[in-house]
Amino acid sequence: MSTTTDRSRGARPVERGRTGHSGRSDATGRPGAPRPHAVRRDIQGLRAVAVALVLVYHLWPASLPGGYIGVDVFFVISGFLITGQLLREAEASGRIDLPRFWARRARRLLPAALLVLTVTLLAVWIFAPRGFLPSFLVQLAASAAYVQNWVLAGQSVDYMAAEAQVSPVQHYWSLSVEEQFYILWPLVAVLAAALAIRAARRRGAAPRIRTALALLVGIIALASLAFSVLTTAADPSRAYFVTTTRAWEFAIGGLLACLAASPAGWLDRAGPGVRSAAAWVGLAGIAVSAGVYSDSTPFPGAAALLPVLATALVIAAQEPRKRWSPRALLAARPMQWLGDVSYGAYLWHFPLIVILPFVLGRSLGIVGGLVVIAITLLLAWGSKTFVEDPFRTRLSRSWPDGRAIAITSAGMAAMLVFSLVGVHTADRAVETERVRVAAALQDPEPCLGATALAPGSRCEALPERLPIPEPALADKSPERCLDDTEGSEPSLCEYGSARADAERTVALVGDSHAEQWLLPLDRIARQQNWRLVVMAKASCPFTAAHRDFVSSPEAENTQLRQDCARWNDRVLDRLESDPSIDTVVTSAKASNRVVAETGRSWRETAVRSYEERWSELPESIERVIAIRDTPQLPDDVLQCVSEQGERAARECAVDVEEAITEDPLAEAASTTEQAELIDLSDYFVVGDAVPPVIGGVLAFRDSHHLSWAYAEMLADPLAERMHAAFDEDPEADSGAESDARSRTDAGSSTDPASSTDPASSTDPGSGA
Repeated sequence: MSTTTDRSRGARPVERGRTGHSGRSDATGRPGAPRPHAVRRDIQGLRAVAVALVLVYHLWPASLPGGYIGVDVFFVISGFLITGQLLREAEASGRIDLPRFWARRARRLLPAALLVLTVTLLAVWIFAPRGFLPSFLVQLAASAAYVQNWVLAGQSVDYMAAEAQVSPVQHYWSLSVEEQFYILWPLVAVLAAALAIRAARRRGAAPRIRTALALLVGIIALASLAFSVLTTAADPSRAYFVTTTRAWEFAIGGLLACLAASPAGWLDRAGPGVRSAAAWVGLAGIAVSAGVYSDSTPFPGAAALLPVLATALVIAAQEPRKRWSPRALLAARPMQWLGDVSYGAYLWHFPLIVILPFVLGRSLGIVGGLVVIAITLLLAWGSKTFVEDPFRTRLSRSWPDGRAIAITSAGMAAMLVFSLVGVHTADRAVETERVRVAAALQDPEPCLGATALAPGSRCEALPERLPIPEPALADKSPERCLDDTEGSEPSLCEYGSARADAERTVALVGDSHAEQWLLPLDRIARQQNWRLVVMAKASCPFTAAHRDFVSSPEAENTQLRQDCARWNDRVLDRLESDPSIDTVVTSAKASNRVVAETGRSWRETAVRSYEERWSELPESIERVIAIRDTPQLPDDVLQCVSEQGERAARECAVDVEEAITEDPLAEAASTTEQAELIDLSDYFVVGDAVPPVIGGVLAFRDSHHLSWAYAEMLADPLAERMHAAFDEDPEADSGAESDARSRTDAGSSTDPASSTDPASSTDPGSGA
């Protein structure tokens, strides 16, 4: 079967406002072509509302925290228009011309999308820090293939990628969802038509294609909505992006198209007064959800019902001719113009938001945001006038359907190939830079990194230079041993000397804030002939308390809490089973909450629970060393460093009272004889502030984890303070450095990818 869609429009702010069409009427005169429908100015106005919500949200999220629901408005509009087109063609001819439908989508959507991707690729290559290139180019490739939403869904479960630099094409996730809808939805219409025709032949009656399609669409809507609610509760980050949790939003629009008994719309029977009120209620629902919802709202799930049903209500109201109706607002010339260029505005705005700060060397601010809007609208008008319209109209007459699909698809395929080749090239450059930085840190020059804050250093005026490593290289650690948040079996990684040769065995246990000390401890172990055993789990401190994952849905919170508690118990078992371990080193993120005991705050509970856990250690453990947590910086600190370059140490610094907060673990260690406290805060504080760049070295890989480079530079001060805790001379064993890569014990290894536990995980993507 095939589709004749007479109005081309497309993803998200794409289609032009017709009752099921998006441009002018189909002038092909093709048999079975649906008749033209009147312009739907209310839908065009809705597009303007939707793209305005998205623009404001991306530029000033605090002023419109739920502006992301503009995407959902577009989804409903697309479902309504596309379903209406397919239904009219199926009822008129009994068939749907699939190649023609897909060719129109390709002509309408791909040229402008390809143009924006090409310009973005060039801008990224010229202006973005080279460390960001691999991730940016991967997302460019995913956008060209229209699978960006699935790539982001996969990355959303990576704890260490949670604060990664936003890609300039991240907004293509919704366009990917729409493209997948355009590929699959006509097949639903074809199936409905086939079922209706077969049933009609058996009954000897006219086929009821509309009824069949409504039933299929209704089933899809219910199934997808149920899946969306369940997935949003269990895995909200992934649920936001995947197509299956969004399909019901298109289906609601499709169901509305099926329920329209005539082009005038079934709600006409209610009269213009009722329809006017319905339209205002719908617009109010969109406004409320945009103003009240926020990033903490579980979405899509049940929360998406409000903006989705509100949009459907505005569409169903049709353009009521009452003086007090919203018709005049939605049909106003500025609204119509913005709706007309909404596709281009959506495409262009986000690359500008992400890349311009790299060009300017500073954040956009209010004035910069207004400039972005002006440039966005100018580019949107230009791409519509000189790219979208020519491909949609003039070239549609000279390019047959097959050629249109082939040429536009070839362009996107070329972009995919160029992006992947760029990924390979950028990866090699990044690895070369990482090796260079590692070599520079082996014999640091005076006042480089942590040496600038060492006692006796003469670095009163810290040198201003571009940070090493670059922000995007900060997490490229050569060593990792960290279990994901899920699961309860601790991995065990070994470093330093073999068990039989080691003068001491130290166990590093705790969450990712403990694991960030792996590199300096590994260096110390090799220098001092120690054996280092590491057991670390993302977001799971070494404590007797139950970790409270307050940002997770209740069901997920309960499971993660249980996994963490079981992991703690099994770590105790591991420590007891290895009497050679005489020292435990631990640290934890200070702000991570635990479940409060009756009559105590969560902080009081945390302090008591650390003490309780240490008291449960086996007698073979002679000492516990607690390392005070490292400072906490703003979430966008790496973006600030990227923008400020040599000025980052000054411009991105945070007041010390804000960065260094109360630490329950440090309090427990300072109030009990069970543990020795090591506080290295003096290696992060410059004056009365904590800068993200110290002595030209980037100190943090995100807002609260140390960069591998700066962590390794803290090996000497950490060793000095550990020896003080041991009551030892730090120079006594300095000549006993052992080869970390040779082992006499077949059961031990310093290779971070090896483990004494077959279930161990050292994959850096396993969490943090």
